[in-house]
Amino acid sequence: MSTAGTDGAIADGASPAIDAVKNTTSLMCRSENHGTTTCASNYVVYSSEASGYLADLIAQHLSLERGAVIRKQFKGGEKYLRVLMDENYQLVGQDVIFVAATHTDDDLLELVRLGCAFAAYGSRRRIFVIPFLGYSTMERQVLPGEVITSKVNARILSSIPNSKLGNIFLFMDLHVQSLLQYLEGPCTRMELYAEQALLEGIKAHLDLSQPFMFASADLGRPLWVESFARKFNVDVAFVRKSRHMQETSVLGVVGEVTGKHVIIYDDMTRTGGTLVKAADAYMAKGASQVSAVLSHFALASEEVIRMLEESCISVIISTNSHPMSMHPSVTGAKPSKFRILDVSPIFGEAIMKLMHE
Repeated sequence: MSTAGTDGAIADGASPAIDAVKNTTSLMCRSENHGTTTCASNYVVYSSEASGYLADLIAQHLSLERGAVIRKQFKGGEKYLRVLMDENYQLVGQDVIFVAATHTDDDLLELVRLGCAFAAYGSRRRIFVIPFLGYSTMERQVLPGEVITSKVNARILSSIPNSKLGNIFLFMDLHVQSLLQYLEGPCTRMELYAEQALLEGIKAHLDLSQPFMFASADLGRPLWVESFARKFNVDVAFVRKSRHMQETSVLGVVGEVTGKHVIIYDDMTRTGGTLVKAADAYMAKGASQVSAVLSHFALASEEVIRMLEESCISVIISTNSHPMSMHPSVTGAKPSKFRILDVSPIFGEAIMKLMHE
């Protein structure tokens, strides 16, 4: 949602203020050791443009006010940002929640720039909700000279100034859990899990009346596949693949899939290539049908949506952690195989605990 700023620019991510007192009996004020209090009204939710939909849902879940950011881009390419406020002391003593998937370099840099501004203008604490962490697959060196970009980006996030109660980073279903250790200095970092939302989505959107099993798109996430299988007490299968840069090829299927509904789990799909090739391999080995469950719908383009629609995969369940989950081709009225689950309550519950810590 957008509103016009006082200088005629657009204040992206803004929505009508929500009464922070209304329906907040569960968000009572608390006294701290130094005598101050923290109330729901001390919190304001900001967001990147791309993640505004998720910030709206989190703000609604917690009955919090939405803040606005004015954005402009000059002809030379430089970008202007302004946190919309009436006077310089408006954020003093406030706790700020900033919601942004860092799926692009621009979104990462904006998060850092606004994070620095929130600290400079006197906010007590900054909670950065990062539902999808970009570059998370670039967490280690494979070839000589490769840049470990996820580590560099973590250092950039760590550079946001700490003040008062400090910085908190909330992530979801990281590609590898060790990414948390790349953040440096006195900040709090937590990984939240979409597992419960995905389990509910599986029960709601997939036909489990016939024999089924869980499977992987490769050998990269066996523990997660095993975890889902244990929840339903069913078997597992895996695909062996080889990868050369962006190209993947299937080497074989491990496990008996004949006559089974194979449910593939993967943390994300971007080009869809690995997912579709794995689905084709399971069908070729006798699976009755293939569905997919993804933590992040991190599609690289609209063309990937079309490719997935045309694939042999019956149903694709994912969360709304990534902005592409809100693409009209995914959420439109036209019947499709995509089922998008809302994870804002998961972030909302975590933030609520932080408000009462």
